[in-house]
Amino acid sequence: MKSITGSVIKDQSIYMLGFGLLMGLIFPFFTLILLKLPASKVLTPLYFSMCIIAGLVVGLINYLIFRGVVYKFLSTMAERMATFQRKLSAHQSTPASEESCRAEECHIDASSTDILGKISEQFNNLIDSVVNFVEAERNVDKFLDKLKRSLKLEDIADVILEAFSEYFGSQGSFLLVSERGEFRLVKAQGVDIQKEQIQDTFWRELLKQDRPLVISKIESDSLHLHIGIGKIDPRHIALIPLKYQNQDIGVCGLLSRQPFHKNFDSLEASNFVLQATPFIYNALIMKRLEVMAAIDELTGVLNRRFGLRRLNEEFERSKRYRMPLSVAMVDIDYFKKLNDNYGHQAGDFILKTLANLLVQNIRVSDLVMRYGGEEFLLVFNGASAIDAYQIMDKLRAMAETMRLQYGSFDLKITFSCGISSYPSEKVNDVNGLIQQADAGLYRAKETGRNRIVISG
Repeated sequence: MKSITGSVIKDQSIYMLGFGLLMGLIFPFFTLILLKLPASKVLTPLYFSMCIIAGLVVGLINYLIFRGVVYKFLSTMAERMATFQRKLSAHQSTPASEESCRAEECHIDASSTDILGKISEQFNNLIDSVVNFVEAERNVDKFLDKLKRSLKLEDIADVILEAFSEYFGSQGSFLLVSERGEFRLVKAQGVDIQKEQIQDTFWRELLKQDRPLVISKIESDSLHLHIGIGKIDPRHIALIPLKYQNQDIGVCGLLSRQPFHKNFDSLEASNFVLQATPFIYNALIMKRLEVMAAIDELTGVLNRRFGLRRLNEEFERSKRYRMPLSVAMVDIDYFKKLNDNYGHQAGDFILKTLANLLVQNIRVSDLVMRYGGEEFLLVFNGASAIDAYQIMDKLRAMAETMRLQYGSFDLKITFSCGISSYPSEKVNDVNGLIQQADAGLYRAKETGRNRIVISG
C-alpha cells in the first residue's frame, strides 16, 4: 500500500481516526436498524455528534495502544540496531576499542509468543550471527598476524596449537608433519607423545579420509590410538588432517576433558584450519631447501659453507660455557692415485663410502662436513683431544679393514688425520683450530700416512 504522508506512524493514526469517524457515522443507522429505536431519537445532530466523537476517541485510544506496544517495540529494535552498528563500526576501525561488540547488549526481549516474539527471536539470531562472524574474523586476523611473524616450523607450530586450543577448547594438543612418507612430532603442548608411539599407518589412513576424526565420551580404559595422553585424562579427542593443495602436510591433535566448543565439520571451523596449512607447508619447503643448501650432494654430509657456520656456533658456545671442543681433519691416502687407476666414479664411490662410515660411527651431537676434494672435517662437541683421538683411531681401523667392491675392482682405503682442540694456547678462533688440525694432518702424511696426529 502506498503511503499517504510518507510516515507509517502518521498513516496509522489517519487510518485509525478515519476508521473511528466512519464507525461514528455508521453507528446511528446501525442502532436504528438493529435496536429499532425511533428515528426521531437516533437520526439527530446530537446523536450523530456523540457517535462521531466516540468513534474518534476509540480510534485515538487504538493509536495510543499501537504506539505503546508496536511502536515501542519497533523503536527498541531500531535503537538496538543503531547501538550494534555503532559498536560494530568502532570495533572494525579499532579492534582494541572498549566499544566491545557483545551480542547480548543489543538483544531485545523475545518472550512474546506471537509474531513480535518471532521477529525478536530472528533479530537476536541475526545479531548473534554477525557478532560470531566478526569475532571469527578477528580471531583469524590475530592468528594470521602471529603466523606471519613466525618463520621456523617450531614457532609456527606453537602459534597453531595455541590458536587451535583456544578456538576449539582443548587442554592438550600436538602437531605431526609428514616428511617423505614418515611422520615426525614437531610440538606437543600438555600431552606426552613418544616417537615410538607414532604409527605412520594410522596417520596415513586419517589423511586419506580427509576429514576430522572426533572421538567423544572416552572412557580412560578404552583409549587405543597409539598416543600417550600424559596427565590430561581426556574424554574427547579430535584428530585434524592438514592438507594444502592436495599435499599431505600432517595431523593436528586436540585433547579435552570437556566437549569441544566448535563443530569440526562446520564451514567456519574448516576455514579456520585452512588458514594454518599454507604456513606449515611453506615452513616445510623452506626447511627442505635449507637442508638441500647445507648438504654436499655427493656424500650427503654437511657442505663446507654450512659446516663452517655450525663450527663457528659450536666454538662460541664452547667459549661461553668453557667446554672443550675438538676437530679432526681427515684426508684419504693416495686418493689421486685411486682416481687415476680406477676412474673418477670409483673415487666418488670411495668418498661416499667413507662419509657414510664417519656419519654412522659418531655421536648425534657431532658434525661431519666435506671440507675439500677428499678432505672431511669432523667436529666433536665437549670432547678433548684425547677423546677425539680415540674416536678417530677407531674409525681409522674400521676404514683400514674395509674391503670395497666396485665393479670388478677390489679397493682398499686408509686415511690420515690431524686433531686440534680448544682451549689451547695456540687456538684463539675457528681459523686457528682448523689450521692446527691441518698441521696435524700434514705431519700424519709426512710420517707414513694411515695414522692420527694430535697437533700441539
